[in-house]
Amino acid sequence: MNNETELLFRVLCFEEGHPRRTQHILKVYALAKLLGEKAKLSAQELQILQAAAILHDIAIKYCKEHFDGVCNQALQKQVAPMLVRQFLELADYSPEYIPVVTELVLKHHDYDAPKNKLLQFLMEADLIVNCYEAFPDEEKLTKIKTIFKSQAGKELFNLCVNE
Repeated sequence: MNNETELLFRVLCFEEGHPRRTQHILKVYALAKLLGEKAKLSAQELQILQAAAILHDIAIKYCKEHFDGVCNQALQKQVAPMLVRQFLELADYSPEYIPVVTELVLKHHDYDAPKNKLLQFLMEADLIVNCYEAFPDEEKLTKIKTIFKSQAGKELFNLCVNE
């Protein structure tokens, strides 16, 4: 098993079959992989992006279990680095990936912050999936649309909101 497969398996087991979180992970992972491949990222960049997509919401379950059901962004940002490190180490990722993946996980909701291409693709994948899952109103969709920068992301976003 390669480390990406091991990581995905461990994270899905950690989620214990929770339908929404499990499906969300798989969809964001698939779209992030697609966006990264369409952009012709290097193998190393793809590996980092895909690991971040698998782990992007890893702190939700932990926070709900350890903070009486509370899982706000501040709590998630407190515990995410520990969990990202733990899962990447268990899946035998290179130690140099840990801070990069951690940063992507921590910033994937910081829409107004400066973004590198990996963070951009992760945000776009997560936002597309969120739109499919939450059906935002027109005002929110207009705001979300401004976040998209990649051509493939824009195309997919337009498809998901024009049903």
